[in-house]
Amino acid sequence: MPRVSSKDKYTQQVFELFKLRGLTLNMEEIAQELGLTKKTLYNNFNSKPELIGTVLNYFYSTLEKEIALADQKSENAIESFLTVAVIISDEILKLGPLLLKDYSIYKSSLNISAFTDRKNFYSRLVKKNLELGIEQGLYRDNLNMDYVTLFYTSAIELFYRWDNDGFKYFEDSVEFHRELVIHHLNSVINEKGYAVLQKYL
Repeated sequence: MPRVSSKDKYTQQVFELFKLRGLTLNMEEIAQELGLTKKTLYNNFNSKPELIGTVLNYFYSTLEKEIALADQKSENAIESFLTVAVIISDEILKLGPLLLKDYSIYKSSLNISAFTDRKNFYSRLVKKNLELGIEQGLYRDNLNMDYVTLFYTSAIELFYRWDNDGFKYFEDSVEFHRELVIHHLNSVINEKGYAVLQKYL
């Protein structure tokens, strides 16, 4: 089992703390809650915005690993994609209302990694799913894979964007991801795929 670095360990601990207490704690209070000196905390995170950004990136990275793992266990391409919506919604709900509320306050000052890496993850996920769906005879074989992937990743980008009205898609993630996935699947399934999709709805 790979060794967890001190910074990774602190990131995980702060994430759990934020879920309980929200983001209003200052760096000194965070250090006290973790049983650390303020100096140790600052040696790993230069500022509170950097700390929050690191925690958010940890959340997204963990979420995407869970999605990738679930993708391997699904019976078919349709079930796999529906599972994506369920996982994301469940993980957002686990954050709790306090943390979600505080996110909306701090969103403008957060240093979240560029969406490019996330887009690459979802692009691979969508293309792999499209290939599987076509192979299983559930998706249209005449669909334009590049365009379909672009449409989905453009929509999912709203989930990661924190400017303007982007936060509302994060806050109402259950409805957002359910509608996004159903819309996506209805655009790619064939008659056989439609029958399979109805079994899950």
